[in-house]
Parts: sequence; C-alpha cells; structure tokens
Amino acid sequence: QFYLQDTKSSNGTFINSQRLSRGSEESPPCEIMSGDVIQFGVDVTENTRKVTHGCIVSTIKLFLPDGMEARLRSDVIHAPLPSPVDKVAANTPSMYSQELFQLSQYLQEALHREQMLEQKLATLQRLLAVTQEASDTSWQALIDEDRLLSRLEVMGNQLQACSKNQTEDSIRKELIALQEDKHNYETTAKESLRRVLQEKIEVVRKLSEVERSLSNTEDECTHLKEMNERTQEELRELANKYNGAVNEIKDLSDKLKVAEGRQEEIQQKGLAEKKELQHKIDEMEEREQELQAKIEALQADNDFTNERLTALQVRLEHLQEKTLKEHTSLGSYLLCQILDFVLFKAVFFSLLEHFLSKSGGDCTFIHQFIECQNKIIDEGHLIKEEETKLLKDNQARVKESNDLSDTLSPSKEKSSDDTTDAQMDDQDLNEPIVKVALLKDQLQGAQSETETKQEIQQLHKELIEAQELARTSKQKCFELQALLEEERKAYRVQVEESNKQINTLQAQLRRLQEEIENLRKEKENEISSTRNELVSAQNEILSLQKVAEKAASERDTDISTLQTELQTVRTELERWRKDASDYEKEIVNLQASFQLRCQQCEEQQKEEASRLK
Repeated sequence: QFYLQDTKSSNGTFINSQRLSRGSEESPPCEIMSGDVIQFGVDVTENTRKVTHGCIVSTIKLFLPDGMEARLRSDVIHAPLPSPVDKVAANTPSMYSQELFQLSQYLQEALHREQMLEQKLATLQRLLAVTQEASDTSWQALIDEDRLLSRLEVMGNQLQACSKNQTEDSIRKELIALQEDKHNYETTAKESLRRVLQEKIEVVRKLSEVERSLSNTEDECTHLKEMNERTQEELRELANKYNGAVNEIKDLSDKLKVAEGRQEEIQQKGLAEKKELQHKIDEMEEREQELQAKIEALQADNDFTNERLTALQVRLEHLQEKTLKEHTSLGSYLLCQILDFVLFKAVFFSLLEHFLSKSGGDCTFIHQFIECQNKIIDEGHLIKEEETKLLKDNQARVKESNDLSDTLSPSKEKSSDDTTDAQMDDQDLNEPIVKVALLKDQLQGAQSETETKQEIQQLHKELIEAQELARTSKQKCFELQALLEEERKAYRVQVEESNKQINTLQAQLRRLQEEIENLRKEKENEISSTRNELVSAQNEILSLQKVAEKAASERDTDISTLQTELQTVRTELERWRKDASDYEKEIVNLQASFQLRCQQCEEQQKEEASRLK
C-alpha cells in the first residue's frame, strides 16, 4: 500500500480535489491508489505584481515491486477521505466548492500577509527602540561634552590664575581669544542642541504617527481576524448545510430509485398477471370455440334427425293416406297419435336448433327445451302403451279372422263339391257368401293391419332411436350446461380477482405516483433552497473577496508608507550616527588638545617652579 501525508504545509496537499488537512496542520497518512490526481499547493496570486504562481498537479501511476500496477480506486469501495466536503450531485454545479476553497485560500493568504505585517511592525518597533537608545547615547555624549567644556573652562581659569608672570596685554589677548572660543563653542553647542532637539521632536512626532498607524493597523488586523473567523464559521455552516442538503438529495434520490424499482416491479407483476389473464381468456375462448363446435355438431345431428323425421313424416303421411283408403277405422287413432308425435318431435328439434343458434347456449332456453323433451318422452310412452293395446286388439282380431277362414275354407270346398248333389235355398246360400266376403274383407284388413303393424314396429324402433338421441342430446346439453356454468363461475371468479388485483395495483400505482410527486416537489424545493443559499453564499463570498482585496490594498499602501517612513527613519538614524561619530571625534580632539594644554601648563609650572627655586 502507498500513503501520502501532509507535513504542516500552508497551501495544502490534495488527493482527487480533497484536502488532507487544514492549513499548517499535519494530516494523518492517507492511502493513495494508481490513477489518483495529486495536487501540491494552490494557485497563489501576488496583488502587487499581479503574478500567479501555479500549483503542481499530476496523475500518478503506482507499481508494486513485482512490476504489477497497483489497484485503481474504481476497483475498490470508495473510502471517505479526511475532508468533510462531499461531492456535489450530478444536477448541481460543482463550482461552488471550488469557489469556497478559493475563498478560504484567499483568507489564508490574507492571514499570512497580516502575520508578515505584524513581523515588519515588530522589526520597526525594534528599530525605533534602537533609535531611541542612540538618541539617549547622543544626549549623554552632549552632556559629557558640556561637562568637559565646563571643566576646561575651570582649568583655563586656573591656568590664567597660575600664569602671573605674563603681561597684562598677553593675558588680555589670551582672555579675548578664550572668550571668543567660548562664545563660538557655546553658539555651536547651542546650535547643535537646537538641531538635536528639533530632530528629537520630529522623531517623536514621527514615532507617535507610526504608533498611531500601528495601532490602526492592529485594530484593522483584529477586525479582519474577527471577520475571518466569522467568515470561517459561516463557511463551515454553509458547508454543513450544503453537505446536509447533498445527503438529503442523495436520500431522496435513493428513495426515488426504490420507489421507481417498486413501481417497475408492480408494473412487471401487473403485466405478468395481465398476460396470465389474457392467456386464460384465450384458453377460455378456445374452450368456448370447442363448445361451439360441439354445439354445431349437435345441431348437425339434430338436422340429420330432423331430416329423418321429415322422411318418416312423409312415409307416415303416405301410410296414413293408404290406411285411410283401405281401413279408416282400424289404427286411425294410432296413426294420428304417431303423426302428432312425429310432428311434435320435428317441431321440438327445429325449435331446439333455432334456440341453440339464436341463444348461443343460454341456460333458460336449454331448460325449456329439456322440459319439452321430457313432455315428448312422456307422450311417446303413452303412444307406445296405446300401440301395444291396439296391437293386442289387432292380434285378437287376426286370430278370429284366421279361425273363421279356416272354418270357412272346408265348407267352401264341400259346397263346391256338393253343388251338383245338394240344392239349398238361395237365401241360405247367400248369407254365408256375404259372411265370407265380409270375412275376406276383414282378412284383407287384418293383412293390412299386419303391414301397418310392421310399419308401426319400424316406426317404434325409429321412435326409440329418436328417444335415445334425445336422451344423449339431453345429457350432452346438461354436460355442456354444467361445463358452461363452471367455466362462467371460474371466469367470473378470475375476473373478480383480476379486477381486485388491478384495483389494488392501480391504487398502489396512484399512491406511488403521489409519493414520487411529493418527493419530486420536496427535492425541487430543497434544491431551490440550497441554490438560493448558495447564491447568497456566493454574494457573501464576492463581498468578502472585495473586502479582502480592499483590505489587502490598504495594507499594501500602509506597508509601502511604513516602508518609506522606515527608510527615512533609517536615513535619519544614519545621519544621527554620523553626527554622533563627528561629535565623538571632536570630543576626542578636544580631549587631546586639553591634554596637550594641561601638559604644557604642567611643563610651564615645572619651569616656573624650577625658576623660582
């Protein structure tokens, strides 16, 4: 692993535009990865020369000892750097944090300038103290010079008193010369004292002005420090608010994503259920088509039975006409009943076909046709019973006619054989002939009845087949009715469930849409509030920048004036030092001349003493 640490740099060290520590503070070691952007320092602009010193920015590539490149930051989970400032959201401008950072850098630069100004003022105070000490030493030198002059005057007086051997003229001349020297020396001393006093007054005045400007600059520095602290507090508050707004925006975006995911899931679920219901509806439609095909098949069967019934009806009509011609009394009732039954059956099947084609499988019409079919079956049973009774009666009559024919046939043969032998009366012979004719008619009717019996049996069989078809059609109708009822119930249940699910999904969708709208409104309000706050912060930053620039310009002017004043003070101090050195030289010369005079006086005194001895 690779680490980077900021060791108390003033302009800071940055990793991916995030500062490691505050100004002049040591940062903890922070891990760096391959592909990170490292920045050393910031762009510094000199206000005096308007020159910008750029920072160092580079993208690093880290390699392990085995020659492999270190992992990128995108390959791992992003760990938060020590800086508390988060990245701005995608829909907000990213220049605000940069401007805040530049403002903090301007303020740090202003603080650095204030510190340099304080250092310069401290050096100026030290220079003023040195100048004051030099002035004190110069005053002490003047005082010492005055003392020496007074002592010289005393010693001169002593010399004048001691030099009694001189003449009065020489003494007067010497006294006049000494007085002139004294007057000249006093005038020069007074002039130098006046000049020194004037310079001292000027220095005191300048010192008071410098102290006043120093106090003003100190007050301004304290005011700027307070303003800087306030701006730092406001910037921290704005940064906290901004971070809070960014976090809230992130939370709202996460909630919005979750809501959108839920909405997508609900939509997918609704689409799947819709597809499933559509599939079920398609299956039910296919089932309905199958049932419709079955109904059409049954209708075809009914058409076929109707055709057979019409054919039977035609045959029955022919038989009815034949029986009416041959034997009106025998089986008329039976044939009428059969004809009514067949007609009723034909009407039943035609009505059944009509209602099946018109109603589309309605249950009420099916119930009505089933009741009609039950009536037909009951009437068929009654007709069958009547047919059996008529058949029994016909069979009895046929037997009687056969017996009569059997009895009449031998009598006929005997009469034919014995016509020649026995002669009977005409009336006795006519009566049995009439009876035989009647019996023949009855026999022919019986034979026709047997034919009608056979036809009736055939019709009975066809009636049984028709009843079986009716029963099977009835069972199929019941089965179809049950299937239709079950499918309708299931379809209704499915439709109700699907309607309930659709209603719940629509309610959830409306609720989610309302929540999304509320979240969007809250997000827009928060974004607008944060933008307003950032705009106000920008305005404050601009005003603070103007104030800082104004203060920097004023400080620059003050510093330039102080530098000029300091230069003048230095020149004056140099001049004072030169004057002090000149005074010291004069004092040394005076001391040397005084010592020479003292030596001369001593020598003269010694000579006078030697002379007196």
